[in-house]
Amino acid sequence: MNLKRTILTVCLLLMIWPSIAIAKEEPIIYTVKQGDTLWDISQRFIKDPYYWPNLWSNNPAIGNPHLIYPGQKLRIYDGRIEIIPVNEDSSSVGAAVMTPKALLLIPTYGGAQSFISASEVETLGTLVDTVDNRVMMTTGDTVFLEMDDLAAINPGDVFELITMGPEVIHPAAKKTFGYQLADPIGFQTIQLGTVEITKITETVAVATITNALREIKRGSKLRPYKPIPSQIPRILAGEVLEGYILADDIGKLAVGQWEVILIDIGEETGLIVGHELELYRKREVTIEADKNKVLVLPDIDLGDAIVLEVRQGFAEALITRTTNMALHRGDRVKTKTK
Repeated sequence: MNLKRTILTVCLLLMIWPSIAIAKEEPIIYTVKQGDTLWDISQRFIKDPYYWPNLWSNNPAIGNPHLIYPGQKLRIYDGRIEIIPVNEDSSSVGAAVMTPKALLLIPTYGGAQSFISASEVETLGTLVDTVDNRVMMTTGDTVFLEMDDLAAINPGDVFELITMGPEVIHPAAKKTFGYQLADPIGFQTIQLGTVEITKITETVAVATITNALREIKRGSKLRPYKPIPSQIPRILAGEVLEGYILADDIGKLAVGQWEVILIDIGEETGLIVGHELELYRKREVTIEADKNKVLVLPDIDLGDAIVLEVRQGFAEALITRTTNMALHRGDRVKTKTK
């Protein structure tokens, strides 16, 4: 009986196998447009912006992972992307042309805004309540906000919801017994989402949560939302501006490529979004060097970055290149000049 059942099962599988093989997944064919990046395409079609390193590594002909050629064609499947070689479809693929504008753009990888200065803390609004007794709130919920200057708020204004993180102490602050006891220059922040103001009353602003990234509770803080574009131009500064790395975007001890760093150069210095930065560390003289000579050695190259956001007293930058050395809080930055 078992033998007959096995034979019958095999026969049925052989009968349906051709239909399974025929039902191949049909991809979407997408033609790359000016300004497209692997990051954007991965996020748009497979909802995973971090897929692009895999896409790049499987296509060594792409010399720069952030810029792909307008006219290139992609096969987009459910969960994966393939780049169609030019010689496979030469009749329909346009010329591989990069304009100077494309060469000067870089994706921002989701932006920054993970720090708040000590002076800015005093101006934050607070989410004080919602329409029912729920502890947590999410997208679409109505909330009530206490604002520092209610008269300056208007319907349609958008605010970012944040929660306060660890203090940030300047790395150059004086130390006592190995510890930095200076007052904090600001705080790390964790982004919770955004709200849009719908109505102003005599005591509170009424708003709707438009995007919830994490759990939103009463007591969450608010600051004006500053959208960051998906791409920014590379710009050389007119003068050298120097500063320190204060922290990274999420509080790690060491940071690497495509991570965001906080620096102590702000808009008051003339720094603007798009300025390119050199990352470096002062080189110390070795203990074997002649102590009778005053040696000034070249700095240690740690990589490059580009400014994503600038506020009063600080800025955030995306690391675009690293060397074989990890970056740490206290390492130095300076603008690249013309």
